[in-house]
Amino acid sequence: MRSSWLPALLVGGALLVSLTACSDSSDVGLGVGSGLQGGNPSTLDVTPDVRDTTVAPITGITRDSAQGRPPAQSQNQNAWRFLVGSVNDPRSGTGVVTANGYVDFAGRDDFPSEITSADPSSLTAELRLTTDYLHGYSSGTMDVEVYDLTSEADMDSARATASFDAAPSPVSVNGAQINPSDSLVTIQLKASWITGNIGTLLRTGSDFEEAFSGFKIVAPNSEAVVGFSSSTAALRLRTVSSSNDTTTADYPSLKTFTHIERTSATDPPDGYRLMQGGIGKGLAMEWAYGEKEFVNETEIDSLPADSGRTLPLNRAEIFVPNDTSALETPSGFERPQPQGYRIIATRSSGAPSCPVVGSVTLSDANEACVLPLVPSAAPASALVPDDVARPTFRQSFQRVRDDQSPVFTTFRVHIADRENTAVNEAATVRPGLPTTLPVLVPVDGTEPGPPRATLTVTPL
Repeated sequence: MRSSWLPALLVGGALLVSLTACSDSSDVGLGVGSGLQGGNPSTLDVTPDVRDTTVAPITGITRDSAQGRPPAQSQNQNAWRFLVGSVNDPRSGTGVVTANGYVDFAGRDDFPSEITSADPSSLTAELRLTTDYLHGYSSGTMDVEVYDLTSEADMDSARATASFDAAPSPVSVNGAQINPSDSLVTIQLKASWITGNIGTLLRTGSDFEEAFSGFKIVAPNSEAVVGFSSSTAALRLRTVSSSNDTTTADYPSLKTFTHIERTSATDPPDGYRLMQGGIGKGLAMEWAYGEKEFVNETEIDSLPADSGRTLPLNRAEIFVPNDTSALETPSGFERPQPQGYRIIATRSSGAPSCPVVGSVTLSDANEACVLPLVPSAAPASALVPDDVARPTFRQSFQRVRDDQSPVFTTFRVHIADRENTAVNEAATVRPGLPTTLPVLVPVDGTEPGPPRATLTVTPL
């Protein structure tokens, strides 16, 4: 199937548009041939050219840091997470995805006297991590290893392809394990690490933060990727008195980051394209304007620019489906559905600004706009609503009629997993949380159909 548009003619606010070029007229609903005659509203499903695109997502954040981070990302900081582990999703095309987590901690204002006066050999140290994400097999335990970072890591707004140097030997106890299905996991650190770092551990505030670089956490040979809440992660020191009284001192998380990579990837199933979180694999869509169109290899001379007929554009949406039925899940394998998507469109030179067509400016330098989506449409689809899609296409048709480029040249779609779908439309422009989830998007006649623009027009 090849999609194309004929030039559009705007007459007194009425819009002249073209049809979709398809191998079968049924592919475009009511839009082919006689369907656009008689003055009755007609619906056109117009498919774009679709290709793969990869942009490594931001997976790092510094909590309570107002500088160096986009405002949309800062709004996610209470829900931010970092990932650890490896998953070989049984859905073909996904490959083996491995995530290494990084976490750094803030200095305390003070310490209980029981901690400062304790003999270092009587102290224990552990990481306390709240789980909030699981992709993979939930049964059994995971081996984990914790390593010291060798220098300060700039995790804030770091992308998933980045990494930071760590010492070669683990500082976690030998044989450390966690259960990925537990809501809270702890990882014990070696006694030798405590005694070797007691001077740093008892520093306060920025003195501690300057001396302590953080940890790298890996899960070798795991069968799942586990997510940990960035906001609740803590490093805990503990001492127990001779009378069995326990005293603790927690260091709160300061910043976290996830490095994600994929190996052994294969092709997705026939008739689908794959979007995949973490590695940043998404789709790039482009609608063609001003080309001839064919149905059953016969050229159609419908709605040429000089015909004098007008087609007011009554409604428009952009729809990118997620075929959830194609993602079979074996017994014991956990794969939650992503709770959001993000569509970034590239403006043509000289095109109207992002707000004029109902979108949000992402980058003036790169002429990029973020399109608000319908929150409740996720996870089944990424849906651009009428109040954004209609002005986008209306102005695009007018520009093409005037021998200019359309408003947007390319629409890039990515998974943007979020806390939940009960958010307002404005929240859908935010970057998503770190994730490894896959989505299969049909690109042929498979239900629920391919990505498309759905237009409702009324011939006059």
